[in-house]
Amino acid sequence: MLMLFCFFLTFVYFTQLFLIVVPVEFWCEMPAVEGFTSEELREYMIPSSNLVAYEGHDLPYSRCWIYDVPVKTAMEAKEPDPKWPMKKCQEWHFKTSPFDVPYMSVAAEFGWVCDDAYKVTLAQSIFFSGSILGGLIFGWLGDKYGRIPAVIVSNLLGFIGGLSTIYIHTFWQFCVCRFIVGVSFDSTFVFAYILVLEYVGPGWRTFVAHVSFGLFYTFGAICMPWMAYFIADWRTFALATTVPLLLVLITPLFIPESVRWLIGMKKMRRAIKIISLIEKINRNKIPKEVFEQFQEECEKAIAILAEDEMYTLIDLFRTRRLRRITILLTTVWGIIQMCYDGHIRCLDALGLDVFSTFTIASITEFPAEMLVVSTLDTFGRRWTLFTAVTVSALFSTFAALVPTVGLAFASFAICSRLFINVASNIALQYAAELLPTVVRGEGVAFIHVMGYVTSIFSPYIAFSARITYNMPMIILAISCYFGGTMCLFLPETLMEQLPQSLVDGELFGIDQIFWESPLTRKKPLEPVGHHLHAKRPSRRPDLLRSSMVSGYRGMERRHTRIREKVSEMRIAQQNQ
Repeated sequence: MLMLFCFFLTFVYFTQLFLIVVPVEFWCEMPAVEGFTSEELREYMIPSSNLVAYEGHDLPYSRCWIYDVPVKTAMEAKEPDPKWPMKKCQEWHFKTSPFDVPYMSVAAEFGWVCDDAYKVTLAQSIFFSGSILGGLIFGWLGDKYGRIPAVIVSNLLGFIGGLSTIYIHTFWQFCVCRFIVGVSFDSTFVFAYILVLEYVGPGWRTFVAHVSFGLFYTFGAICMPWMAYFIADWRTFALATTVPLLLVLITPLFIPESVRWLIGMKKMRRAIKIISLIEKINRNKIPKEVFEQFQEECEKAIAILAEDEMYTLIDLFRTRRLRRITILLTTVWGIIQMCYDGHIRCLDALGLDVFSTFTIASITEFPAEMLVVSTLDTFGRRWTLFTAVTVSALFSTFAALVPTVGLAFASFAICSRLFINVASNIALQYAAELLPTVVRGEGVAFIHVMGYVTSIFSPYIAFSARITYNMPMIILAISCYFGGTMCLFLPETLMEQLPQSLVDGELFGIDQIFWESPLTRKKPLEPVGHHLHAKRPSRRPDLLRSSMVSGYRGMERRHTRIREKVSEMRIAQQNQ
């Protein structure tokens, strides 16, 4: 199920990169002279790059200036005179090539280069500005009206924005279209992701979430550059990555709404109907007493959730420990998201064509997911996240110390991106496990939105290469060192009862010491206690509590409780 939505995510996220890519070689457009090619005229009319201000490239000629003399005069002189007057380009000749960029992108067509190069960066930032609004809108929509409506509306909005991009004629029209696409970004996938996690048992959540994402997202990201390369027309490419979003209209025919969400919204009849359908398709008869017990536990949970409706995002900042955890999560996620996107924007510094480097960088998604799956439930979230972010910082440091052209820089940059991919996937799950259930939806949405805010700066990090060639890697390294340090001040969630109420959130990890890890720590799965600032003690049915323990042990505990309950019912029936 996630395959389709992982593809949609790559279509929405990465299309803009290949809409605005510009060939490396371009120079001022010159009058046509019979018998001479543009490259030959360039030797007479274009000044050396040493004679003008630094333009952020290693080409021997200027891409932004032309001698302000007649072509005939320049050709009669046989070689240009550095004393000739110069003027800025008004139009450009772009050299498309199968070994570079084989088509005219929207940036090349409208001349967003030289003094207008900031427009490319600004358009990318506007895309992420739309994501901020979209995160708030669809976060509310998904909790209010369900996961399926949020998935459908977000993908349709992405379709509208993407289709409109084809008809733009000005820069601001392009920005408006990309803002609309940005509003849909992330929400095109995230609610499908949440829906799957809400159906899968605790012991398989890490595996299913990361393996499916690693397989399909990686495959979609690898396909994207070659779609652009072989289509070789930016309008057709935009259409090819937009039309598939319409497939979301068939979603209700194949994917049921989240039963957990339906129970939370007190729609028990519809939830039972979906479970019965699953029972029928799987040909696995559910005992009547299990159904009855399930309904009883759900009614208790609904009653508790009804009492918790007073809680809002502001409650995360009312008490000291919850406030600290929320600020740390927001800071760490913001840094990771900024560095993740920053590495994508710095791909052109790897020394290869953008299509090859993007493919190589995208391949790192799969081993990153496999590392998460193989380590997260063994070493825990805290130390694994710290290690991933810090190792990414180390490789960024190494990349900053070598020339940007060569195998060494490319290797260090790709390794740095590999580990920031690992960190991104850990942080996504970590935040959902640390925040209390009563404000988990709003809290995770808020943290995600702050990630969009920091992503606005990632195009400017890539743009800083114009100051000095290694500035982007220096910024990424310093940011990751700081973010890695912040990870160590978060509590561990592996083998822990996940917080349900604000009381649980305030007490969570209060007995953990700084240097301990899951390998050295053995403790009960169900912490108890109260806090002076809490509005009321935590109350949950025991069967539901056990289902919230993270990792394989949580699933084992829940199944043990189910078996105990079933045994108790059978003994009671025999006694009757």
